[in-house]
Amino acid sequence: GASPEPSAATGAGTAAGSSVECRLDSAHDLAALLTALQLKEKDQRDQRVQCEASARGLKFVAQSGAKDVVVLGWMLTTSFREFRFSGPGEELLLKIPVETLLKCLQIFTERASLFMRYPCGPSGEMFFTLEEDGAVTECRLRTFMLDEAPAAFGGFFAPGEPASVLRPAHPEAWYHSLQEFAELDAPDVALRVTLRATGSASESNAAVVVLRAQTLTSDAEVELPRAAFESLELTAEAIAAGEVTHRYPLTSVLSSCSRAAKDAKGVKIRFNRDGVMSNQFILRGRGQADLFCEALVSPLADVAGTPGAATSGAGEVAGLSMSGAAGAARSVSDPRGTAGFRGAAGATDSIGF
Repeated sequence: GASPEPSAATGAGTAAGSSVECRLDSAHDLAALLTALQLKEKDQRDQRVQCEASARGLKFVAQSGAKDVVVLGWMLTTSFREFRFSGPGEELLLKIPVETLLKCLQIFTERASLFMRYPCGPSGEMFFTLEEDGAVTECRLRTFMLDEAPAAFGGFFAPGEPASVLRPAHPEAWYHSLQEFAELDAPDVALRVTLRATGSASESNAAVVVLRAQTLTSDAEVELPRAAFESLELTAEAIAAGEVTHRYPLTSVLSSCSRAAKDAKGVKIRFNRDGVMSNQFILRGRGQADLFCEALVSPLADVAGTPGAATSGAGEVAGLSMSGAAGAARSVSDPRGTAGFRGAAGATDSIGF
């Protein structure tokens, strides 16, 4: 079989004898999850995602260069036909070149089965075999060393913390709503998300979520009525105010959510009191179980001190601290004017719907 060589690869690191072996009925599942983690950036070809292997399964984390977007993906042990994690450590950490791995996984069609082992050989490579209709190919991928886990974010959506939660009645509606802004996608364009309180069931046709983006030459707006949501829960503060508006870099929202939203069978959107937006997706798996993905997007900052307000940060940002708690201390560090995520993987492990 063929053995594609990854570009710009370096030596691999292992966690003191820990190893992982797994089998998938369909390599499509791993490819679909990694595709959702691809961020649309200039250096996309060199994008690397963190992979954490443990007795619970595989967890992937991608972070934008501006630290305003984090995308997490999970493949629990139930997603695999077989999954075995062994060794003295609780987890095994590595970084993988996502585009190179995707090219290997797509050598065959989505019907191909997958066997993966890490580490393999004296260089600690990732080894996997793809098989379809009697044809077999073997791939070895050099990974990037992580001697220790990066600092965790903390929970931006801690249990008991007030948050507005939206569940679209039809998952594809969120994808089509976001695609209305695709032609306006540019680094300096902001997406305004307004959540409105509704008084009674008779107002089911009233717009409760309004998305809007504007440039010097054009604008777009999408209004979603109460009937478009299976459930809609706003915080007490939002209900008392009547509505609340948050702003996000449009390109950050589209790059982190569009791929997962397109194929999702379940969607949940959350907003915490600082305006951090969480997009949770259930993706259809071709094998044993469904897949999970979450995109966290930091809001544009407000120099006046009100998270998510309509005024522009003009270079100052409301930075989220390592703890990620509501009301965290502010800092000036991100020239894009966003409340950037500090640290690396671990923003949230909440994948429940």
